[in-house]
Parts: sequence; C-alpha cells; structure tokens
Amino acid sequence: MTAREVAFLLDVLPPPPATVLDVACGSGRHARALLERGYRVTGVELEPRVGVIARAAGVTVHELDMRALRELEGTFDAVMCMWASFGWFDEATNADVFAQMAEKTASNGALVLDVYDPSWFRAHQGQHIIERGGRRTEELKHVVGARLFTTLDYGDGHNDDFSWQLYEPHELVALGETAELTCETICAGFDVRSSPRGEVARMQAVFRRPGTRLDAEP
Repeated sequence: MTAREVAFLLDVLPPPPATVLDVACGSGRHARALLERGYRVTGVELEPRVGVIARAAGVTVHELDMRALRELEGTFDAVMCMWASFGWFDEATNADVFAQMAEKTASNGALVLDVYDPSWFRAHQGQHIIERGGRRTEELKHVVGARLFTTLDYGDGHNDDFSWQLYEPHELVALGETAELTCETICAGFDVRSSPRGEVARMQAVFRRPGTRLDAEP
C-alpha cells in the first residue's frame, strides 16, 4: 500500500526539491520515501518512540502536537497528513488544526489529507476479527452522527478506544474555503480518477493555495 500512496503523493505534490511538512509522521513511512526522491521533508510527531525511526532515516522530526503547528517557523511547499491522522479531536479543534496546516502551506503549495470515508464506515459497522502475526484482536466500530468510535479488544484484558470526526466531501471543501485554499480533487483509493463512493475506507483531498509562481511570465 505504501508504494501506491507514495505514487499518489508524487503526482499531487510540487516536484522535488520541494519542502514538505508531514503532520503526524509516525515512523516516517511516507516521509522517508519522499526524502529518497529528493524532497526536503520535515516531520511532526508527538510520540517519540516512533518519531525516532523517521529521524534515524534522515527526516527532520519535531516532537510536537499537531495542535501546535504555529510553533514551527516558516511555510512549506507542501503539507500532508496521512493515514487518517486528521479528525482525532472535537470539531472546533479539528478545524483549528486544519487552519494551522493551511497557514503552513506556502503560496502555490499543496495540502494533502488522507481521511476516512463516512459512507464506508456507515456500511461496515459492528464487530470484526483481525488476525495478524498470530494475534487475534476483536474490533468493534460504530458511527454516531459524524463521529466514528472504534474499540480494539486484544483478548488479554486490555482495550483501546479511539474516535474520529468524519467529514463528507463537501465539508472538506468548506474547510478549504475557510482557510482560503482551493480543493483541487477529492478521490478514493489514492486514484485521482476515482470518486469516493463508500467502496474503500479512505479518501484523499488535495488543496492548493493560490499564488504567483516565481518563474511566471510578467
């Protein structure tokens, strides 16, 4: 899946050596791939145990909450937030996180979100069993209003509970407009030719900040 995701990013991001901010970069799965292709990548990751992996690969990583992006200096040619890392908070906080990502997007820059498709999750509520590496995990998902709730039961007396704000495509467009960004495309499965129809769990939105290119004709 990473190869498909990176191929999508290469299609929608400005060409290298553009600067890229990877918000909630984790271990740098995407950041490392972009770095190898000539991008100058900066990551933001709150969890030091995974951020150190990206840092070891040469990615500049700031140990920072995504709600505090204004603490970073300057802007970037592209900002990306992958693997449904956007939407963790309440609606107002999520909107502020988006606004901060938009502020960090330079003129003519791109902002890429990889988020959950509400239609898919409404159709896939209930209990599911995940078996990975010999470990069996029970997953329970349900949607209440515009929020997805997920419980992971590891069968050893430990559970994890997560929730995300879900966004319809038109709501993503509205977020962009509020931040003075143009929504260029909303697609599914990392394929700009495919519209979200609830067939896959995640959809991608690409925003652009209008501006004047330095190499534009007068």
